[in-house]
This record gives sequence, structure tokens and C-alpha cells, in this order.
Amino acid sequence: MHKMKIKSLSILGLLTLGLALFSCQEDPKTINPTETESQPRDTLTVMQHILERGKLVAVTNCEIINYNTENATPSGFEYELLSDFCKDYDIELEMMVNENLDSCFMLLDSAKVDIVAVGIGANKDMKRRYLISNPILKQRSVLVQRLPKDWSQMSTVNEVENQLLRSPVDLAGKTIHLPQGSHEVKLLQHLSDQIGDTIYIVECDSLNSVDLVKAVASGYIDYTVVEEYVARMASIGLRSLDTKLFVSVEQPLGWAIANHDNDSSLLVELNSWIDGFEQRNLSRILAKYINQANVFSTKRLSGDHISFFDDIIKKTANEIGWDWRLLASLIYQESHFKLDLESESGAFGLMQLMPVVMEKYGIDYDATPEEQLHAGGQLITHLNQSLEDRVTDSVERVKFVLAAYNAGLGNIFDAQRLAEKYGKYPDIWDDNVDYFILNKSKPQYYNDTCCKAGRLRGIETYRFVQEVLDRYYEYQATYIE
Repeated sequence: MHKMKIKSLSILGLLTLGLALFSCQEDPKTINPTETESQPRDTLTVMQHILERGKLVAVTNCEIINYNTENATPSGFEYELLSDFCKDYDIELEMMVNENLDSCFMLLDSAKVDIVAVGIGANKDMKRRYLISNPILKQRSVLVQRLPKDWSQMSTVNEVENQLLRSPVDLAGKTIHLPQGSHEVKLLQHLSDQIGDTIYIVECDSLNSVDLVKAVASGYIDYTVVEEYVARMASIGLRSLDTKLFVSVEQPLGWAIANHDNDSSLLVELNSWIDGFEQRNLSRILAKYINQANVFSTKRLSGDHISFFDDIIKKTANEIGWDWRLLASLIYQESHFKLDLESESGAFGLMQLMPVVMEKYGIDYDATPEEQLHAGGQLITHLNQSLEDRVTDSVERVKFVLAAYNAGLGNIFDAQRLAEKYGKYPDIWDDNVDYFILNKSKPQYYNDTCCKAGRLRGIETYRFVQEVLDRYYEYQATYIE
């Protein structure tokens, strides 16, 4: 037995509904069968109608990711994809937002929109009622639950794990809140049948998946089930949440189109366009909007925080033996804490890692903040180890590591060799090695026989080290360790 949400209908609503029904009743005397039969038959396909009107009308949900109008230029995952599709056909895109998925499908059923641009699971019921496009994404659904109270004080991982749901069977008897009409409703109904026990489902008509994740974190509800990418975005920085239990296999998610007399003309064009899009690019665009949505939803930070990623920064800094405020200053210098930032040279993410570095440490453009920082931490550890024998003082070595992070080890080794050749100290940065970094754009130095890495526009590296350290000293004076 499933819990259902019962809505009351106001008297005004009933009157309005009654009038609407009354107005729909035709007087038989006014209908002229001859006139009806003489109406010309519409022979245009759905796609031809769209091209003729010069506009595709779509509806989506989850405004924070799919369609965002907060900035001067609209943006969002579904919006960007559909804009690209419309550009190919030289038509406009009109986008609507409705958090209630049932309402989205009502708009589709009434022909007020051409497409529901939301990740729709292609289950039998959906395929029977609508045309479902080829997959835009493939995602698993995960359970979102709170970690046990005082979990951080527990002595072992097992102590924490024993208090969490770790199998779909554990959902028996639990109450799960879901967005009304989401494909997770059908998923959990099917799962309830499979485990032979009741999973109580509460469908929420005014809360989207992100809202429900926040509600779990706040303790208003105990559980929700959402797609992986939503869980990842919504739970960043919420250390009290666990999202490790998968309750589905990887599911293809596509867009829904009305089934008008088996007219698949729009579906054919969409599928052709989707098939031409690399899955890597789709994942990359999604990651961009997940990250933007998270930053947008956390603009207001208290004065005790440097960034929304402080907890992750502290964890990584502890792993590499750095002051977290130093690492935070480096990240600010690189990206201003923008998760999806990509430079002209291809450097990406919070720590502006180059593609070759990302590949080396096993991440891509879909990496979470934790994964980005972990990879950046591995790079810093590598640079530190490479310089350990050359600069024995650990405090002094930080300057060399920062310089190497910006310019590469080869240029730092060159500057050290130049310092030694011209009577400076190769293991001291200020007024010694930094001089040759600063002047490595001059032919007399980069053409020197002891240089192997070639020319360097050293002013950028010189300023990089100086600015990261200056900000670090400010952070030290402002934020507690």
C-alpha cells in the first residue's frame, strides 16, 4: 500500500471546473456535419508544422540545472542541447519550466508543447503513451539518506555502515519521498514487488529532486531517490549525506514526444541529432550545469568560510601536508572556485588541470569537486617529491612547488641551473631563482646551454607565486586553521 498525497479542491476551483466542463459541451444543433466533412485534411507532419511556425516549444523541470534565467542569457543543460538542435534547423526555442512532471505531460498531451525535455526512463508505460528519444544520458538512481547522528565521532567505518541502508531489500517498510510523476515512482513500485514487501511512496507535487535532497539533509524527510547527477550536485558540501546505495541499473534517459497518429517525424530528427552528439560532450555539458547550479545555490556563505568547498579543501590539504588556506589560495588563483572553468589552453576545473594531467590521475570533465581536488593534490605531491632533494627546506620548497604548478618542473629546473651558474642560490626562491624565472623570456637565458625547457614568459609565474602567497597570508590572518 502506497501513501498518497490528497489534495483538496476549493469551492472556487470546483465552480471553475464546472464552468469549464459546461463550456466544453457543444449544442448538437450548431454542428454542421457537412462543414466538418469539408475541412481540409492536415497532411503536414509534426516536424513540418514546427518548421512552418519557426519555433520548437519545450517544457522542462528542475530549473536550477535544466533551464536557468537568472543571468542575462538563459542557460541550462536541456536548454543548451535544445538550442543547438534548433540552430541546426534555423528555428527558435521557446522553453517553459514546470517542476511538476505530471503537469509537464499534461502540456504535452494538450499539444501546448512539442517535447518534454526531462530525463525520462523508457519504461513500458512511457513507451506505450509517448515516443521516447534515444538516450540523452545514462544514469543510475541512488538512495539519499543521512549519516547516523555523531557519525564523525564513531571509531570505525563499520560502526557507521551498520546504521545505513546498504541493500534495496532494506527499503522494505521505509517511506520514500519522490517528485510527483518522476520515473523513480515506477522504479520503486517495481522494486517493492520484487522484494515482496511494501515501500511507502509519497509523491510531492511542489518539490523537485534537488529540494528533496536538501530536505533529507535538513531532517525534514528520511529518504529520497534521485538520479546520480542530481545527488552529486545537491549533496556537495553536505557531509551528513550518504548516496552510495544504487537502487537501479544504469537507465537510458531520453526526451518525450507526443504520439500523434504514430507521426515520428520530430523523433527521427531528434534521434539523428542526438546520435551525432558524443556522449563525452553530453556528460561534460551536464557537469558544467551541475557545477553552476551548485555554485548558484550556495552564493551566500558565512564569514567563516573561504569557499563552499572548504571541507573538501581541508581534507585534500591534510592528505598532502599543506595548510588548507594555502591550497584554497592556489585554487582561487586558478579558478576563483569555479568548478567548470576551462581556459583557452584546455586547463579545466577548480585546479585548472591540463587534459594530460587529468588523464594521468584518472579524471575527466565529469569529475566531482572531490575528484578534482584529489587529482590536484596528487600533482602537488608529485611536484613536491620531485623538488625534495633540490630544496630541502619545506617552507622554501612551497614557493618552488607553486612555481612548478604554474610553469612545469622543466622551467623550474632550468631556473635553478641558471641560478647556480650565475652565482645565485638554487634552493632559495626570493631574489635568487625567481630572478631567472622572471627573465627566462630573454634570449641570453633561454638560449643558455643549461636550459632545456626553452623560453618562458616568466612574469606570469613570478606573479602567480607572489599572489598565491600574499592571499594565503591574508587567509591566515582571517580564517582559523
